[in-house]
Amino acid sequence: MADWHLWLPPALTKRRFRVYTAGHTVSVTGGWIQQVALAWLVFRLTNSIFLLGLTGFLLNIFYLLLGPVSGLAADRLPRLPALIAIDVVLAALAVWLALMGLAGVENVGAYLMVAALIGIASAFEMPMRQTLLREIVEDRALVTSAIGVSAMVFNVGRMVGPAVAGVLLAFISEAWCFAINALSFVAIIGALLAMRLPPAPVAAAAGATGGAGPEGFWANLGVLMSFPVVRYLLPTVAALGLLATPYMPLMPSIVVRFFDGRSSTVGMLMSAAGLGALGSATYLSLQPGYGRQIRLVTAAPLAVGFVLMAFAWSRVLPLSLLLLAALGATVLVSVNATNALLQQSVPDQWRGRAVGLYSMSFAGTAPIGNILAGSLAEHIGLAATLTLNGALIVAAGLFARRRLHNHPEALLGLMRSLSR
Repeated sequence: MADWHLWLPPALTKRRFRVYTAGHTVSVTGGWIQQVALAWLVFRLTNSIFLLGLTGFLLNIFYLLLGPVSGLAADRLPRLPALIAIDVVLAALAVWLALMGLAGVENVGAYLMVAALIGIASAFEMPMRQTLLREIVEDRALVTSAIGVSAMVFNVGRMVGPAVAGVLLAFISEAWCFAINALSFVAIIGALLAMRLPPAPVAAAAGATGGAGPEGFWANLGVLMSFPVVRYLLPTVAALGLLATPYMPLMPSIVVRFFDGRSSTVGMLMSAAGLGALGSATYLSLQPGYGRQIRLVTAAPLAVGFVLMAFAWSRVLPLSLLLLAALGATVLVSVNATNALLQQSVPDQWRGRAVGLYSMSFAGTAPIGNILAGSLAEHIGLAATLTLNGALIVAAGLFARRRLHNHPEALLGLMRSLSR
């Protein structure tokens, strides 16, 4: 009988990780359904590109504001109980949204307030979940594969969730989409409990240089900046978060201005980006080493910029679907390969703070980009805004390649840290 393990990414050969992945897939899909429904609700109530950008801003700005605290929490707190508690809070917020929708609340401020609370909880969830992967797979060598599989899960949800939301919104109200997301948390909470992870010791003092206050932040940042991945690769990730991600919260407006204005088209376009990212995540999850990832993180940002500029001027739906698939693939290669290199090269006692800094660089800069793109689009138009963002990404990618070329010791330091 054929060994089916040979066909799986290495991390999925572990039973606990398979259980976790199944629950996480359901929860991520529900989260994307809610995100599309919330964006559609805000735009339907206000017809404002600015408020659409503000919604994305509130969902993500706390990755930037709370990154030092959430990263430190992931290094200090018992990760499994903390992650379960965060998921319970997120489920309760989804129920709150559903109840407001069913009650016919039209005050957009109420929805924006809940979006902010979701953003706060999510800022703590990401580093807690990412650093728990090592304990789930039980082997440092499998962390890269686990990160790749997690990206696959995220993009399965990104592909399926918006498409489902687009269909649902054609027949039912946004409130029921929020209720579906609330139910999806049963899957991930159940999976976390079913894994039966042994209690893990919390490294409260190991590697600590300070707390979450200003002095502790700068002390921790000084140590993190000594790692080559942080010093040379995270700036490009920050540029991608700032400039490449605003197309997502702007998608309802893009569809209204460029295409047919239907919610199903929003779902199709966002799912196309998810499909492209899923393909590249699958590729990365099967990579046995890090050599190819190092090459990819310097080339992929250039592709991101050129594809975004092409999408800005496409008015043919099939072409736009292909371009968004390419955009999703290249963005994921850039940021996920960097994340994998980061978690491989940073000592275990610093992984939470490193992931916190990573989330600040990508997810944390995204809301700044959302609000800037939304404001700029109201003055110069959507096409010009997306074109400008693409050009700036190309410039950032070229700068990063030149910086690495002029500092060969950076690459040597990275190779040494990965081979520890």
